[in-house]
Amino acid sequence: MSLVAGFVVETLPGAAERVAARLSRLPGISVEGGDGNRRLAAVWTAGRGGSMAELAEQLLASDPDLLGIYPTFVGNGADEEE
Repeated sequence: MSLVAGFVVETLPGAAERVAARLSRLPGISVEGGDGNRRLAAVWTAGRGGSMAELAEQLLASDPDLLGIYPTFVGNGADEEE
């Protein structure tokens, strides 16, 4: 099983595009949309042991353009092997 989480990312005004580019380079994260200014919608898929809270803390600590990460859903997804 894997963890699948949707989340909204709040950025500084005007920073959504550059934050989306950085997030898209991270393994397991796909940016699905945004308002073009300060909000993004993204999905994170992690294998066993992945922690959304740890990921959010790391992202917030390392990116000054990020103001907040807000989970919208969290669920278990089936691995392809199962």
